[in-house]
Amino acid sequence: MAASFPAVFTISSSSRHDFLILSTKTSLADLRNQISTLAASSPNCAEFMSKYKKKDEGAPKETVSEIKVKWAAEGRDQKIFPKETVVTEENAQAVFRMMDAGNGKDVLEVQMEQSGGGAK
Repeated sequence: MAASFPAVFTISSSSRHDFLILSTKTSLADLRNQISTLAASSPNCAEFMSKYKKKDEGAPKETVSEIKVKWAAEGRDQKIFPKETVVTEENAQAVFRMMDAGNGKDVLEVQMEQSGGGAK
């Protein structure tokens, strides 16, 4: 049975963040979609002063380009345990199981990029 656990993600180079529920069976594609949706709709992920921006339906959307885990140092040998790991399709299940065992101390760091948008 897949374990579910809460996780926090931050969008790099900003204070934008939010929490989500992950499963040890979550795929990387599903995680990317979940983070992209939250980043577009959550008040915790709103860019500074964004409420004053003009809404442009044809504007490029933000999508996830990379996800890393910043591992908590507590309870781990800092000499041998990595500080961060890039999440890939190949290691996603193992990474999520390690995060589940970390009791919410590990953080997903997300790189976003602009994609799509309307033609002008």
